[in-house]
Amino acid sequence: MLGLFKSKSGVDRGLRLTAIKKELADRWDLSRRFTIPGEGEANTLIEAMNLIFSRLHSFVAELTRRNVETASVAPRVQAIAGTVRTSSESLSREVERLQQTCRILADGIGTSADSAGQALAQSARIVEEIDQTAHLTDQALQRMQAMDREVEQLSGTIEDLDNRSRSIGSIIESISEIADHTGLLSLNAFIEAARAGEHGAGFGVIAQEVRQLSHETAKAAQEVKDSLSSISELIGRTVGAVSKVQSEVHQGLSGSAEATTALGQVSREHRNFHHHLQSVITAVEEQQKAVSLFSDDLDHISTIGKQGREKSTELAKLADQVKQLTEQQLLATGIFILPQYRKAEKAVLDLAGAAEIQSPGPGTDQVLQRGLASLAYLELIYLTDNHGIQVSSNVFRNGQEFTCDTRPRGKNWSQKTWFCNVRQSGMPSISEIYRSEATDSFCLTIAVPVYRDSAWVGVLGADINFEDLLAI
Repeated sequence: MLGLFKSKSGVDRGLRLTAIKKELADRWDLSRRFTIPGEGEANTLIEAMNLIFSRLHSFVAELTRRNVETASVAPRVQAIAGTVRTSSESLSREVERLQQTCRILADGIGTSADSAGQALAQSARIVEEIDQTAHLTDQALQRMQAMDREVEQLSGTIEDLDNRSRSIGSIIESISEIADHTGLLSLNAFIEAARAGEHGAGFGVIAQEVRQLSHETAKAAQEVKDSLSSISELIGRTVGAVSKVQSEVHQGLSGSAEATTALGQVSREHRNFHHHLQSVITAVEEQQKAVSLFSDDLDHISTIGKQGREKSTELAKLADQVKQLTEQQLLATGIFILPQYRKAEKAVLDLAGAAEIQSPGPGTDQVLQRGLASLAYLELIYLTDNHGIQVSSNVFRNGQEFTCDTRPRGKNWSQKTWFCNVRQSGMPSISEIYRSEATDSFCLTIAVPVYRDSAWVGVLGADINFEDLLAI
């Protein structure tokens, strides 16, 4: 980098203008002012250039600051856009799965509704059958009750018949006894009539007729008695049969009553089941409506999700473009050298003047660490010899702490641009802006020559956080 031009006698103005033109063809140092000796229109042009550089410095500094802010935000926007796109895609997939689940659910509910409808129809038929059975059971119970009454009445009638038969038997016994007694009396009368002779002949005939009549009466009475005995036997068997029938009727009545009670309980339970089944069908119908509405909402959400996925993809692409454009715009400002760069360059040059830097030794890392602590915008500082071999540790900032990494000692940096620029020019070199792979922040490297007794002995390199640098 050329130093400030100073007026020197005997130097041609044309050479000065040529040097300025050459310098303007390289990076623009906005911290400097141009001068040429003498007076004239060229001086007016130089003053105008200085004014332009001053205005340009303010503009570029502000533009660069805004670019840094934008470039710092752009990765976050890109990450957020990527997250939004991932979330949108995930949401879309979840909605599709929900739609599939909803269709399965709707099919299942439809099947359940059909099954419940069939069950309800079957239940209605069962209710009807139960009602018919209950009606028949009631009729059977009524008939059994009527039969019980009839059997009871028949039992009474048979009992009355048996009593009457027994009364008749008693009367027949009396008749038989009377017939026997009459027979004896008529026999006695006949004997007496025979003794009376002719006077008792008519009485004897009568006595004989009475005896014959009493004999026939006794015979008829015996026949009646025998018939009554047969009737009594039949009545006894009839009474037994009627008792058995009456017992069966009582059992039938008891069974019919139990059946009627059980059937009534079955009817009540099944009607409750039928009522609950109707409630289930109503609930299933409500579920069908709810699932239908939910399906419609899912379709709407799916449409929105697809649109969101498309928009998020577009947003992610735009975020990528914004990131690339902001980085390109920020990196494009590397053509300018701001006054802050010169301040940082001077600070590194002052640090290069320390004895422990000019003559590396055990205290070199400590000096570098103190320099790093006093310059908040420095992130990393290191020292090489004049062959590009690193002779110090990597001293870097880690929050409020400082770390010395000895592993890079002995590493060869002789092919790096910052080293080559210093070696070729013998002057400080300020790199263009770049994004650090280690911190993902925007940085630049300032490399300054280290002299000991006017001899070039190495290069002191410093990586600077660009955003922090703009604040000084």
